[in-house]
Amino acid sequence: MSLQEKAYRGVGWSGLSGIIANGLELSKYIVLARILEPADFGLLAMAMVIVGICRIFADGGTSNAVIHFRNQTGPQLSTLFWINILAGLSLYLLVFLSAPFFAAFYSEPEVTPLMRLGGLVLPLYAAGVLYEVKLRKSLSFRMITITESTSALFSFITALVLALWGWGVYALIWSHIVTAGTMALLYAANGMRHWKPSFVFRPRDVVSHLRFGFFQMGERGLNVYATRIDQLIIGRFFGPEILGAYHIAWQIVLFPVMRLSPLLNRVALPVFANRQDDDGILRNGYLRLMSGVTALVTPFLLILAVSSPWLIPLLFGSGWNLTIQLVPLMAVLAFFRMLGSPSNNIVLSKGKAALAFYWALLLAILNTGIFLIGAQFSIYVLLGLHTIGNALYFIVGQRIMVNRLIDLTWIRFLSHLTPFLAALLIPWFGSWVLRNLASGVWPLSHLLDGKLGLTEATEALLHAWQNVTIWYQHAVWGDAGMVIAIVTLFLILYLPVLWYFQSGLIREFMQALRPSGRS
Repeated sequence: MSLQEKAYRGVGWSGLSGIIANGLELSKYIVLARILEPADFGLLAMAMVIVGICRIFADGGTSNAVIHFRNQTGPQLSTLFWINILAGLSLYLLVFLSAPFFAAFYSEPEVTPLMRLGGLVLPLYAAGVLYEVKLRKSLSFRMITITESTSALFSFITALVLALWGWGVYALIWSHIVTAGTMALLYAANGMRHWKPSFVFRPRDVVSHLRFGFFQMGERGLNVYATRIDQLIIGRFFGPEILGAYHIAWQIVLFPVMRLSPLLNRVALPVFANRQDDDGILRNGYLRLMSGVTALVTPFLLILAVSSPWLIPLLFGSGWNLTIQLVPLMAVLAFFRMLGSPSNNIVLSKGKAALAFYWALLLAILNTGIFLIGAQFSIYVLLGLHTIGNALYFIVGQRIMVNRLIDLTWIRFLSHLTPFLAALLIPWFGSWVLRNLASGVWPLSHLLDGKLGLTEATEALLHAWQNVTIWYQHAVWGDAGMVIAIVTLFLILYLPVLWYFQSGLIREFMQALRPSGRS
């Protein structure tokens, strides 16, 4: 089987994993939002943001080094395994000891036991990560799909049962622990059939991996910090209730970017690493990756932005008005983050881990300043500044981490994506007009007879955005009907656009998945 066929099959299995695992994760939030309070989700975000940052360091930064360096000996793998275990245990000790400090930072004493309990995911994750990386390196995504889907199912069941028993935010914390534990167990059980770590610990044999991993660990840690510092500052300045509403909006809008983009990106890295010396292949592969990510993610963002006044109440019930207001703003933020997500595959395939580290360090510093400034005003100002920052980050990052490394010009990059993005305005505008007319914000009779001018129309939209109940209380159809109508109209208009711009990629993908494609 060719490398391209393996890659497409990997995307297929990753897509299935995304549908099952990510669907269950989203369902968990939907169900628990009707049982728990917004403050519970705020407390979860306060505790797990620190654990999430530490998790990046739980593999010692060597995961992508294993992919970049094409061969490792048994003693090298054993050394890397024990480095992961030591890193996971050390990080858990750090979380355990620092929990009271962060509880004082938030002025929320409950954060201490939540962090100490949630920190258990760190050693669990460290125990299985090397086996997962070996599967990714060989493009064996079938086992990854089974593992992720099973873990997501157990997590969903755990969260639901404990929430119904009245465990509150601890239901969410335990669901994270069950996810990490199940994944570690399944990865280790499968991996040990092919390779078992020996009691060998020779760091001198993995100096190149550690050097690469040092910058990778720092870069990933800084990236997570740069994307989570908003939750730290919102929790500190605005409290758990606003953070809870923000956290749910973050889960919904960034779901396509954080959950769907990696389905392609994590297949792309081992493929690009195999062709790291051929800039022509990397250019073509990068443009195809960008095209696929854009076609996969952008429609979700547009639909979410248009349908949020009905989608959020439909999924989460009442009491989430702030989330409704934040979703359209977050959709713009997520768009720029989506555009920047594939660049890391080029940087790492070229072995430029140091470049990625220094770039992440710069973003961490800039984001901290942006969020501290925004927190002095309101959640809307904070989010608006963050969005503008991400737009600028994409432009500069594309230049120094992609275009320069593989000799890609802006003209070729823009000519590849701009027509498709421009064509997406048609389904977006159609569904947006349907929303405004059906909700009564723009009375059809007033539009036809010219009584509603541009100023009045703009004021009506602004008033509706600030008073979100207008959208769904005055709608022609109920919540479900409005969401179905918007999605249906969008897809009717979008599918011809998708086929026109992506038909070749779709045909190649389907052909690679056929049984006749096996060798």
